[in-house]
Amino acid sequence: MKKSLKLKFSLIILASVLLTNCKSEKKTENYISELNLAENISDFTSRMTEKDTVRITANLTMEYWVRIDELILTKKNNALILQTTIKEDTTYELKYQMRKNTLAKLEIKNPNNEFEHHFLTNFRRTKIDSNGDWIYRIINQKDTLKFHTVGLGDKGGCVRKYFEFMSKYYPNEKEFKPIEVIENEKIE
Repeated sequence: MKKSLKLKFSLIILASVLLTNCKSEKKTENYISELNLAENISDFTSRMTEKDTVRITANLTMEYWVRIDELILTKKNNALILQTTIKEDTTYELKYQMRKNTLAKLEIKNPNNEFEHHFLTNFRRTKIDSNGDWIYRIINQKDTLKFHTVGLGDKGGCVRKYFEFMSKYYPNEKEFKPIEVIENEKIE
């Protein structure tokens, strides 16, 4: 009785050791992207494959308003897909109590590389030697481009242009409608 119990216990241990030590012979090859953002900023979406992912972070933060938008570009069946997530501090006191809004995925029609044009016109911002603020960070597997701003006025102009750019893709989304400034009438 004791021998058969020990034999069963030994067989169970042996089987579990063999099962955990067996490794699959299936080899997975790591994908290495051919996409070079700095060289292909004017048409990077057309050069993307279905294995590429490009992440664009828009840092819209100014003074006590904290907002970070993340745009994720992928391809599926040769169609360009945009997923946008907005994170905003709702306290305006730098408490970073972030409200998160994930917008619906969009299939972007981009035959003339209109999407890239926004970043191409701002490409000079990657050359600014700045320890200061930045407006965009575009990341893929190979590299990262960082677009800098100089001063609060410059940042405000970039935020306005970003809202105009994103309104083309999300025309009915209130997240990309700038706050209207109501000017007081002159008091005499």
